Amino acid sequence: MLNDIWSISTAIPLALCSVITLALVAERCWCLVKLKRLSDKQQQHAIGALKQGDIGSATDYIRAEKPFYHLALEALLAAKQQPRAERDEQVSFELKTLQRQMKRRLSALVTVATLAPMLGLLGTIIGLMRSFHDIGEHQGPVEPAIVADGLWQALSTTAAGLVIAVICVLTHALLASKVRHALSESSELLNRISHALGQ
Repeated sequence: MLNDIWSISTAIPLALCSVITLALVAERCWCLVKLKRLSDKQQQHAIGALKQGDIGSATDYIRAEKPFYHLALEALLAAKQQPRAERDEQVSFELKTLQRQMKRRLSALVTVATLAPMLGLLGTIIGLMRSFHDIGEHQGPVEPAIVADGLWQALSTTAAGLVIAVICVLTHALLASKVRHALSESSELLNRISHALGQ
């Protein structure tokens, strides 16, 4: 009975971590996949129009595509009569809001990545305690089968915790990189538009 309690005490937290990890990864990937961006060709088309001085054509084209930063573009155009420093500040506010939305729940992946190996280590300790408990309860010569179950628990929980942590760390790195790239791309285009509007 005690052995079953020990097994459950480590299996349930790791199972919860697995479920939370899958939910976070699926939700964040889905949100970023849905993120509307300009393709490289569309980006170059808008930049080409700006280089030719056709600001209206470039902004109308971007508006029609309605990328994820369209509210930042609207804020920029609404402030086009203001000095560039004030326009850029308005855009910065909008982009920071977008950044918070896009990075939402990514910190939870870091938390799970930290917690899962610790739970695995806890399972390792409990597994070793279980093995020593079985040895202590056993009368006569100690056979490998007596401690094998506890050692299996010790190793399996460590492996499970590490697998969860690796998935979290890799996913966080990939998603954070995608967010940085998207924000950098949008910031560059909005800066070009602000520059074209003049001082």
